[in-house]
Amino acid sequence: MASGEREQVLADFQACTSLDDIETCIAILDQHDWNLLQAVQSVMSQADSPTVHIPPSGPHSPKPMSEEFFSSGFLSDPVPLRPDFTTIDSAAGFDPGSASGPGLGTSSGTGFGSRGNKRLLHFTVEYRNRNIEIYLDDTETVAQIKDTLSTQLAIDTSCMQLKGWSNRKVHDNSLLRDLHLPKENTLFLLTPDLHLSDPAAGPSSQIDNNRTCELQITCKEGSKYRTMNLKFKGTKRVEEVKQDVFTVSDIQVRDQVWAGWPEGTTDKKTLGSIGLSYPIHCLELTRSNLSSRPRTAEEVAMEIEMSEDEEEDTFHIDYDESELFSQDDQIPSSRKQQSLIDQNVRDEQEALEQFTRVFRERYGETHPVFYVGPLDNALRDALLCPAKERKLLAIYLHHDSSILSNVFCSQILCNEGIVNYMTTNFLTWAWDMTLDVNAARLISMATRHFGSVAANQIRGFKPDHLPVLLVISRSRATNEVMDVVRGDVTVDELMSKLISSHEMFSQQQSRDIVEEAEREAREMIRNEQDQAYQLSLLADKKKMEAKQEEERLQRMLEEKEQQKREEEEKHRQWEEAKKQAIQESLAQKVPDEPPEGCTEVTCTLRIRTPAREMLVRKFYGQNKLRVLKNYIISKGFHLTDYKLLTTFPRRDLSNEDDSQSLEELKLCPQETLILEERT
Repeated sequence: MASGEREQVLADFQACTSLDDIETCIAILDQHDWNLLQAVQSVMSQADSPTVHIPPSGPHSPKPMSEEFFSSGFLSDPVPLRPDFTTIDSAAGFDPGSASGPGLGTSSGTGFGSRGNKRLLHFTVEYRNRNIEIYLDDTETVAQIKDTLSTQLAIDTSCMQLKGWSNRKVHDNSLLRDLHLPKENTLFLLTPDLHLSDPAAGPSSQIDNNRTCELQITCKEGSKYRTMNLKFKGTKRVEEVKQDVFTVSDIQVRDQVWAGWPEGTTDKKTLGSIGLSYPIHCLELTRSNLSSRPRTAEEVAMEIEMSEDEEEDTFHIDYDESELFSQDDQIPSSRKQQSLIDQNVRDEQEALEQFTRVFRERYGETHPVFYVGPLDNALRDALLCPAKERKLLAIYLHHDSSILSNVFCSQILCNEGIVNYMTTNFLTWAWDMTLDVNAARLISMATRHFGSVAANQIRGFKPDHLPVLLVISRSRATNEVMDVVRGDVTVDELMSKLISSHEMFSQQQSRDIVEEAEREAREMIRNEQDQAYQLSLLADKKKMEAKQEEERLQRMLEEKEQQKREEEEKHRQWEEAKKQAIQESLAQKVPDEPPEGCTEVTCTLRIRTPAREMLVRKFYGQNKLRVLKNYIISKGFHLTDYKLLTTFPRRDLSNEDDSQSLEELKLCPQETLILEERT
């Protein structure tokens, strides 16, 4: 079986069985000819054996796997299991009849996570590349959080620093209830003193030796790369690790060239005493270019003896230092051929695009998200926006001539925890000061945006002072440098400085948000008052215009009424004149009354007017009804306005034929008639 296949089988076997001891894993796999399925089944069937450690059953315990599962390739990238829910007060918070798990029962308390008068708090603690979930009652202390972390991470509580509290005055004996925390909290664990531990230093180093160390080893052979994830006990010596790696990589110990071990590491030291990164430490393994040289007889004999006795001791061969590093020295020189920013870039946009591209090629995909654009735009988007949308501006200054640049970028700035925190809470802008022309450009930009003091400080940076990370904030309408982080810091120190700067910024941001809200409220009130005043002026103007329009319409109406009255008066006068003319004309046509003693048939008519006056007149019986009408009209009673009625039976003589005689109308010898106004 090829070494790459054995490496994959070993990683899958450790993921399935949770066995940390690589020697035990290799021994079991050797017994089953590196058949993954048979090896896992043998471990599962011997769960009670004292020589094999099987994790307890639970939500994360391994489940039986079929041959189809192993052949499907799902084990090619094992995923780390989630840590236990919590180890604090688990009996009190677990409801056997509930599927929700600890602290989610509803039989007691008043709400979610409540047990009596207690509140269940959830803490997500970020530590390097890992998140630890902790659930505690608010009656516990801060020290209980550290104790839980110590149990899960195997780190002494004296090495721990918890950051991210909203209340900055927090001590180990502080009650969680007194901190007035919400149910969901995010904290950051820093261990700046952990790398100082030593096997003889006391309890903390003992814990480091007892914990499990996971090594991510990248093997380079020519242009090919492959990665191994191996787990070892902290008591494992470095030389033993190298021999175990030979088992799965086929690279003899004498041919192994390592990079990434902490400073001061020797083959005789244990993994727990050399300050490895936790939970995963990255190493780089290459095959020595001297592996093809002829081996001495002593070396061949030692190799045969080791193979026969299955010893784990390694050989230590002293190579010629100039010959050993001759190949490695070519890599930095090739990288230096292209600066992060060339001197002939046209503008800042192009400069930052090149910086991001070359930085990614050098240090990998995991790096802070660099702002691509001029510094003016970065300041505008980070600090010159509404207070609630502001972020701190981090300016990274790089110099290829500095011996710290490569270490800081690869190990510190590109650390996943640092990258995640900066991406969330910072806007990052970068510049390369390797070339003098680019350094002059930066000083010019700094003078324009931060003043001469900051510009002089940047001008004073020598190559050995770089790289630096400038943390820029905004206070009282001015941009100021809050902190200058140099490149000789550790991951924990950088995280501590970033968290401290962000806490100070958050306090200032809270005040700015309140002031901005008050200012906006005042501006809103002022605008509302101005708007109300303008509306009042507009309303008054409309009222005045409406009043003027009403008066104009009233004048027009009065003029029309006056004109109408005048026309009516003229018409009335004309009608009266007409009627008067008709009356005078008809009066001449009315015959005289019959004389006294007339022998002809006559009739005496009494005509009652609407004014109750009585008109008495004699007519001949042969006179026509027209004569009677003319008489009535001559007296001013036009039949267009009046009706001429008989009393009994009631008849309207106005509608009778004018050619009939009065006798035919039976008005003789006398009759009383009534003049009635027409309606």
